[in-house]
Order: sequence, then structure tokens, then C-alpha cells
Amino acid sequence: MATQTGTLMQTRSGGRFELYAWFLTRVTGVLMLLMAAFSLIYANLVGGPSNLYAAAQMRWAFFPIQFHVQSTSVEVVPSFSNPFLQVFSFLLITFAATHGINGLRVVLEDYIGHPLLMAWVRAVLVGLWICALLAAIFLIFVFA
Repeated sequence: MATQTGTLMQTRSGGRFELYAWFLTRVTGVLMLLMAAFSLIYANLVGGPSNLYAAAQMRWAFFPIQFHVQSTSVEVVPSFSNPFLQVFSFLLITFAATHGINGLRVVLEDYIGHPLLMAWVRAVLVGLWICALLAAIFLIFVFA
């Protein structure tokens, strides 16, 4: 009788964290697509096509800042004065930062083999994520 020898591929064992990170990446990707679609629909509903050229409409759809449309006839409230737009923009930046940092972490884990170096890289990535969120808080809630 012939025996079959099988080799097991070495896999990364990250436990539950890797599963949650994988799931979070999928969820944030879908949420960003839905939020982008909502932004474009909202920009079209408030008068974008008749008053804006395409590039200004795209900028204003994702970041409704007054200077994006100051050369047009669109009536704009001061930047991010609407609480809904503030929370919406913060969530969009939070999802984008989380999605991007997690993707970068996965790619770097494939190329960095030394555990101590990877721990430092993870710490730097968490620092970048926190800096992105703090910048978003400052620009959206404080600076506005």
C-alpha cells in the first residue's frame, strides 16, 4: 500500500487577533465604500451638479470645507459646523486609518522576520494610527 507523505505549510499563528484584524479590514473596507457612495449622493442632492465642476464636487463630497467651493455659487455653512458631518468625517478617517494601518501591518509582517523588530514596527504603526486620529479630531472638531 502506498503511503502519502504530506508536508504541513507553516502558517502564522496569531490566534484570535489575526481573525479579528482580518474581519475588521473587510468591514472597514465595505463601510468606506458605503460612506463614499453616501458622500457623492449627498453632494449631488445639495446642488453639486448645477453649481460645481466635477473636481470641486468630489473634493466637497468627501471634505465639505468652505474653500473647496468658494469660487462657485454653492451656499456653504462654515466648515464642519454640522454635527452629523463632523461625526461622519471622523468615522471615515477612522475607518481609513484603521484599514490602511492594518494592511500595512500585514504586509510588513510578511517581510520582517525578527520578532523584536516587528514589535517596534507595530509600536510605530500604532503611533501613526493615534497621530492620524488626533489630527482628525483637531481638524474636524477643534479647528472648525
